[in-house]
Amino acid sequence: MTAKLRNVMRNLHFVDVWREMYPLSRVFSCYTPTHGAYSHLDRFLLDNDGSLDIRRVVYQACFLSDHAPLLLECETHMPRPAIPLWLLRPDLLGDPEYKKDLQDVLVGYFHTNWGTAGTRGLEWEVLKVVIRGESLSKTYGIRQRLDRELTRQKEVLATLQRQVDNGDASEADCLEVRGRIVDL
Repeated sequence: MTAKLRNVMRNLHFVDVWREMYPLSRVFSCYTPTHGAYSHLDRFLLDNDGSLDIRRVVYQACFLSDHAPLLLECETHMPRPAIPLWLLRPDLLGDPEYKKDLQDVLVGYFHTNWGTAGTRGLEWEVLKVVIRGESLSKTYGIRQRLDRELTRQKEVLATLQRQVDNGDASEADCLEVRGRIVDL
């Protein structure tokens, strides 16, 4: 490791997790056959603030590359959110307009981006972001429409209630509007 990298790591309070756990080990992450050289290039550099409990860090065997995959298993001490930050609303999948819009977005995404993410795993993660974005956009639009309709129905109910008080409308009319409000 170069002195410059060590200084940057020290200034940022980063540690090389593997080296911290195995300070005397001579395992290397990269072999360059051209030069017959071994090196420790692949690292997990983490803040040493104690927010992670490192269970294990292991260099795996090289198969497809001259670099050994580095496996890190850890647990965080940070609290998990009480509720998920985002969930797909299953009722949207029954909405033909939503399905058509999502299909158009996905076809457009694949047409523009097929094969650019590098790995299938990364493509899947990016695809999930596209689906989340479309779903959030759609649900925001639906929520706005429902909020406007709810406001309108409450105004209708208030008008009807005044008419009932004056004897110009029946309580049944109010019950019907209350039912629509509950359905929203």
